[in-house]
Amino acid sequence: MKIGIVSNSATLYMPLLSALYHYKAKAGLMLYVGNSTAPDNSVPETVSYCNAAGIGLTFEHDKADLYTWLQQHDIVFFSGYSSIVKTQYLEQIPHGAYNIHFGALPQFRGPSPVFWQLRKGVQEIGLAIHKLTDQLDSGPVIWQQNIPNQPHYNYDNVHQLFGQLQIQGVLAILNGVNNGNRLPLIEQDESLAAYYARPELKDVFINWQEMEATEIIDTIQACNPWNMGAVALINGLELKILDASVGLTNNYSYPSGTIIINKRTFAVMCKGERLLNINFFKMHNNYIPGRFAGAYGFKSGQSFANSVPHLTYTTAETN
Repeated sequence: MKIGIVSNSATLYMPLLSALYHYKAKAGLMLYVGNSTAPDNSVPETVSYCNAAGIGLTFEHDKADLYTWLQQHDIVFFSGYSSIVKTQYLEQIPHGAYNIHFGALPQFRGPSPVFWQLRKGVQEIGLAIHKLTDQLDSGPVIWQQNIPNQPHYNYDNVHQLFGQLQIQGVLAILNGVNNGNRLPLIEQDESLAAYYARPELKDVFINWQEMEATEIIDTIQACNPWNMGAVALINGLELKILDASVGLTNNYSYPSGTIIINKRTFAVMCKGERLLNINFFKMHNNYIPGRFAGAYGFKSGQSFANSVPHLTYTTAETN
């Protein structure tokens, strides 16, 4: 059986290649790397690894390359390949083509499911492997797994966790094929379906008047490290908040967005009259502990803006 892996990201395809290496004795393993500017993609390292492991390697030069390449395989897994695929070219793959989606389905369809699961603060975050169809992220699910969300999770380490979790699903599918006992395909419940687009500025911007402290923390975690934190604005100055925690119940009656500083803390009033302690933030090119905010000109009584500014930022990587 010839196994194909299609991906744009070494963070996603390297764990799969390592785990599937032992299949080489009874199956061919081939990697197709799509065009990508992702910083984790090192061409020399990928070439060296594949040559040493005897893994067939193809780098995309033209989109047509993919459709020719697909016909060489018995089963194909897509993990982080962001281009749209014409599904009529998948029909001849004997054991099917599957997409590894780093989000629970059908609740988190779309290109940035890790961001939105963290941003929404769900209790469990999920990964699903589904059959590729013409409708984005809508194909029948063949394997899925949820794990508890944790306070220390952020965008980057969830991707790393899912890079390992996807291995369980791929192996379960391959074992089913090899044993003649394939896993069932389960149709998605459309009544639960929700689609989330790539995050825009309004999705990473802190509106202190409308957001509670826990919601702000969820946004910060969803923005790290790809956006260097959630965006806040004061007197035209952009801050990226990298780490924060919910403060103790207080007796202040300041409006939401008001700064309260003492010798040890840099706090901001949030919706619900709860304080948010800003533990670490980025301003210009400086990474600053919150306790030093006063040294950078911040004073009690100042207020953060609540409207979305006209700023630019780098969109989260897709999967």
